[in-house]
Amino acid sequence: MRFSSRTIDRSLEPHRARYEREVEALVGSALKVMRRKGYAAATVADVLEEAELSTRAFYRHFHSKEELFLAVFERDSMESSRRMQKRLDALPDARARLLGWIDEVLSLGYDRARAKRTRTFANEASSLRSAYPAEFVGIHRAVYEPLIRVLEKGRADGSIPSTHPEEDARSIHAVSWTLIEAHLGGGGLPDLATARAHVLRFCLPALGIATSLDERTRSGEPANSAA
Repeated sequence: MRFSSRTIDRSLEPHRARYEREVEALVGSALKVMRRKGYAAATVADVLEEAELSTRAFYRHFHSKEELFLAVFERDSMESSRRMQKRLDALPDARARLLGWIDEVLSLGYDRARAKRTRTFANEASSLRSAYPAEFVGIHRAVYEPLIRVLEKGRADGSIPSTHPEEDARSIHAVSWTLIEAHLGGGGLPDLATARAHVLRFCLPALGIATSLDERTRSGEPANSAA
């Protein structure tokens, strides 16, 4: 690191903790306001009132309302990814982690409490996606990045033999998210078990995994269904 860079970092260090607290307060307050009023109706003034911060504090960190709410979506995505990874790390092998990822993602739309939050984010994201397409690619990738690692591990140990991790993770995410969107919109498959069975029926053969009788039963399929 150059000397000039070190001096800049040294001068900023006393303020860093305060700035971090301000950003956390602004992002957390923006989420609360969005839940109450929706993204379109939310204003910077609403967020500042909720956060009990000044206009100067806001513009110290964000250039616009849009940048602030983009930070809300990014933080939520990163936190969800960390929770997902923690859950997957507790499972015994790559195959169990694949099924765990599918269950966790589908619950975003099929678990009643989580579906309410998912609906809020999905509805409001459309207002920002066109303005920040590259950022939203990263936001979506954070959801399926743990799955990429699962598939890489499965390919390495032979338990998921036919996978191309990057492409397959995107495809499994797309299938799962399509079911979630349909369900949140009032249509699609009626419950989590049926949705899970559909994703498994679509994905497992493509990954070179035979669907066992036990997995179909746990997924909500009849025990006498055809292989």
